[in-house]
Amino acid sequence: MRKRNRMMLICLLLLGTAFGCGQAAPPQPTATAPPTATPIPGWEKFEGGGVELWLPESYRGGDLAEDIEVIVEILRRLGPDYEQVAQMIEQNPSMYAIWVFDSEIGDSGFLTNVAVTTEKVLSAVTLDTYLDAVARQLPAQFQVIERDIITLVDYQAGRLVLEFVVSGLAGKEVLYVVKDGNTMWGITFATAAEEFDQRLPVFEQSALTFAVQP
Repeated sequence: MRKRNRMMLICLLLLGTAFGCGQAAPPQPTATAPPTATPIPGWEKFEGGGVELWLPESYRGGDLAEDIEVIVEILRRLGPDYEQVAQMIEQNPSMYAIWVFDSEIGDSGFLTNVAVTTEKVLSAVTLDTYLDAVARQLPAQFQVIERDIITLVDYQAGRLVLEFVVSGLAGKEVLYVVKDGNTMWGITFATAAEEFDQRLPVFEQSALTFAVQP
């Protein structure tokens, strides 16, 4: 199991670099009115960095800027297999606006997680050009298998489905990119490759609840 969580640790760090996150202060959202997320029975709202996202109540985490100590403590309670992940989160509190994980861990042992990242861009940068830039920066272990421009309620969004193999172990994730003024938001749902199809409906429903707060 430790090998599998080393894989997740590596992928978290690589994706953070590819997306260009880790800014010291989150950018301010524009004055555009966001869509209103409808509460889903049994789901919980997570907030951080000026955005919000809903996920099932089995997920733990939230705003690293405010809840880092609590999140790290919860990770460590899972056992020594997840110590490296706890250390990575503890040492990189500005990497994500929101970071959460599913406390219901599948047979793979992979810690299914959701990360919201942010980056300032020029106003002329489009979703298409940004998706191309993200794809070019991905390490060789990552392969883009789907690429779309979709609608998330009132937001237009880019969507990438990625497969990766690290240390002989396979993972899969879906990345949504939302542009709000001069800010790009990335919402990444990552899990073991063997769990992806089962978890995808939850990932897709969660992505529809993403909103930039006024």
